[in-house]
Amino acid sequence: MDLAQAGDSTMNRRTLLILGLVFGVLLAVTLVQNQLANQAAPTQDFQLLRIFPEMAVLDIQAIQLRTPDGNRSFTISRAEDGTWTAPGAEGTLNAEAASNIARSIVLMPYQRTVQASGNLTEYGFQNGGILFIQALLANGEEHIVAVGGLTATGDTYYTLVDERPEVYLVERGAIDYLINYLLTPPVYLTTPTPQDNLNSDGR
Repeated sequence: MDLAQAGDSTMNRRTLLILGLVFGVLLAVTLVQNQLANQAAPTQDFQLLRIFPEMAVLDIQAIQLRTPDGNRSFTISRAEDGTWTAPGAEGTLNAEAASNIARSIVLMPYQRTVQASGNLTEYGFQNGGILFIQALLANGEEHIVAVGGLTATGDTYYTLVDERPEVYLVERGAIDYLINYLLTPPVYLTTPTPQDNLNSDGR
């Protein structure tokens, strides 16, 4: 072996050694990152389910949101052409918001159920709860969801469904979304403003 060949052989070994070190470092970094990711990622020990898994938006004929005492309510129903209307409300109903209300009921998710005790006050129903949701289907079926208080974790509401014996732990976001529409119905007034009257007079 001449000097040139010896030099090439030494360079090849050096290159392989460097590549091996680089690979080892990258492997170590990858293992550390995976370990940190596994530690940081929370494990989800529940799966969200639907209260009404068989219901579709097009099945719903009418919806009423109301407080248990009846002091506040908001109702939407379908006209003959299938569009949403707001009976008894003055103004123009936001059709997209009405569809979202129906979709929220159809997709209403819960984490799990618990066996109801004889005393419903512990679930926040001492005054009838905070919200009643009624849905009338085109086939004549009616479903009622009664919402009680928040659970200790604050991320779900205790909820009664129809005549079912269980108490459902429904995701808070879905209920708060409907409460918001009960407090602020998506109906826009169409009465003329004083400025409109001035403009109509040409002044």
